[in-house]
Amino acid sequence: DRECKSIKETGIIGSLRWWYEALVRGLGGYACDPTSDRKCELKQDKFNEAIKSGKSIQGALDEQICPACQLFGCTGWRKRFRLETVGLNDDDFIPGRRQNSGLKAGKEISLKFTLLSEIRPEEKWLFKITLWIIENYGAIGGRTTWKPNSSWGTDYGLIKIEDYGEIKNWGFESGKEEVIRWLKRNKEDIKRNLGKKNNKNWFNFKFYWILPNDYLNRSEMNKIVNRDESGDYTKSADNFDKWLGGDKGESKKIFSFEEPEKKVFGYVRNEEEMYKVKEKLQNIGKNISILGTGENIIEEVLR
Repeated sequence: DRECKSIKETGIIGSLRWWYEALVRGLGGYACDPTSDRKCELKQDKFNEAIKSGKSIQGALDEQICPACQLFGCTGWRKRFRLETVGLNDDDFIPGRRQNSGLKAGKEISLKFTLLSEIRPEEKWLFKITLWIIENYGAIGGRTTWKPNSSWGTDYGLIKIEDYGEIKNWGFESGKEEVIRWLKRNKEDIKRNLGKKNNKNWFNFKFYWILPNDYLNRSEMNKIVNRDESGDYTKSADNFDKWLGGDKGESKKIFSFEEPEKKVFGYVRNEEEMYKVKEKLQNIGKNISILGTGENIIEEVLR
């Protein structure tokens, strides 16, 4: 009846995983898309055979499932934590599906993480950095796709983490070199044993970009992706425009926010497309000299 007055933990976990996958790929690892036909699955007979042959549990996992699935779960392997939301009541929500419905702005949510099994130090490092990226460079939740300036134009999904709790120490339990070695080793194992590799269309944080202190209104967005004012693609729109703007049920790849602080961010698939986005932004008068990229952010994290 669209009167839900609760936060769906599965939605938060889905967003966390999406950014976690992108970070893994950006650091040179493999992470499957759980919505694709190439998603991971842990086959128990193969897993048990690997253990009997002398492999460690971690080594047996690395042969079959990606780092994202090892933490968030997949068929045959449960996620390593449980997430619960604490501290909200009915008065914190505006029910329905109107423009302003949902969780009210400025509300404080406590997230309770319960470990269901041991999380390796490299996973803790990746998870802590993922939260930091979401807080400073991204957003969380499904309604971010309704931006900008549509009938669902409210700025959903921007968060500020007031207290990381015990997770604040997770970034110190492993070094970046160990994380990268593990990701690359897992990527090689997955490719050798299953023939899987990252799809070029999957979000790779290396090709993320952000334009701080700026905003795209609907008219500007339409110009960037070659749509007319009615929202239809023009005859000059090419495949990249349609991929960038979202076509036939696909999500767009650019997100724009106005409150509480202006920022525009998105992602592309390679360096050539990064150049095209910069050119498109410059053509509508945006200052691309302040544009940041995922590659730069990763370098900052790895210092």
